[in-house]
Amino acid sequence: MQKIKMRALIALIILLCVQQFVRAQAEIVYGVFFYSPTCPHCQHVIQNDWPNIQAEFGDQLNVLFINASTAQGSAIMTSARTALQIEANGVPMLIIGSEVFVGEIDIPARAPDVIRAGLATGGIGLPAIPGIQAIYDAAIARAQSTEGDTPTQTAPSDETSLTAESVPMATLFERLAADPIANGLAGVILVLLVVSLFFAALSIRRSLSQPQTVWKLYRAALLIALLIGLGMTLSLLAGSDGQPLVIAVAAGEFIIFSVLLLTTRQSPTMRWRVPLTALAGLGVAVYLASIEITQSEAVCGLVGNCNLVQQSPYAQIAGVPIGAIGVVGYLMVLFLWAVNRLSRGSREIEWALRAAALFGVVFSTYLTFLELFIIGAVCLWCLTSAVIMLLLLSLVLPVAEAAQSKQRVATV
Repeated sequence: MQKIKMRALIALIILLCVQQFVRAQAEIVYGVFFYSPTCPHCQHVIQNDWPNIQAEFGDQLNVLFINASTAQGSAIMTSARTALQIEANGVPMLIIGSEVFVGEIDIPARAPDVIRAGLATGGIGLPAIPGIQAIYDAAIARAQSTEGDTPTQTAPSDETSLTAESVPMATLFERLAADPIANGLAGVILVLLVVSLFFAALSIRRSLSQPQTVWKLYRAALLIALLIGLGMTLSLLAGSDGQPLVIAVAAGEFIIFSVLLLTTRQSPTMRWRVPLTALAGLGVAVYLASIEITQSEAVCGLVGNCNLVQQSPYAQIAGVPIGAIGVVGYLMVLFLWAVNRLSRGSREIEWALRAAALFGVVFSTYLTFLELFIIGAVCLWCLTSAVIMLLLLSLVLPVAEAAQSKQRVATV
């Protein structure tokens, strides 16, 4: 009798262990991780933090990695943000259930607790993203066919992955080489922005020993900026996809850049050049703000990847979209110009206008540097705004006034 009880107890223990094992296998947390190969923050999380997270939960954590820099990946991320009403638009972004984690600090800090809680309550399914189950199944089929050395057409290998080890991450050189035209433009514009800040410092300090010679060099830099601006607006027009707002803004930019180019020699004191240039910048800022606020996809032109820039953590400052900040900045320039005209050249307003333009160039320099070396993607709209800010600064600097006055005296 004692032996029977002992056997029954052992059987019960074995049964409970089996049930616990089966239950543990059934308890799985699924997630979706959006990343970009050129994003250093994504690289940090995937290479440094994710191995520890995956090691803790093992097969009970299944995450689908999606490359948001591709057309399909960007569309899936936009669909996820719309379906789950996600305000954040940066990568890396991890979605588990209804919880969203963004950035290299937020993901390792909060995600493990949510995963533990999900396992304790029976697991968490894939997020409620339209079509995500089919994408996940396709990734599984592709992984299984790859293991069996059987070719498959389920999905490109650089768009989705089931393991962090197979996520491709680009080096700085690879990021720059991936889009040489856009990155080259960004590099030239970054140099021009730095040059304009150098001349601004000389102008404000009034330490120009040869203003006419310096002004010729500066005008050469401005001419290059104008030609680049014209080229970028043509690229935006060519890649407009027939969208009326894009065509209107890009065409307006092209017309204003052309006017500035044609009137450089004919009318150096043209009084309407400042508001025209500011209106060009306002058009760009309004478009970017509308994209950021509505969380829709931007038209990026023939080169660059403005959507990846808009999805980066740097697309907002304290929760405020960069485009909205640009709208406020250009409206301020227009307001200061109008007040200056009404006050007939108030010295204080003139310096306020110069300070606003100078701040815009400093901010544009910072953003262009981020695009080139941190984000790993270039936005033609942002570069166009940077060129506009550079031109605005040149129009309100004392060096421009000095050169124009000297030119008038020479003509007389």
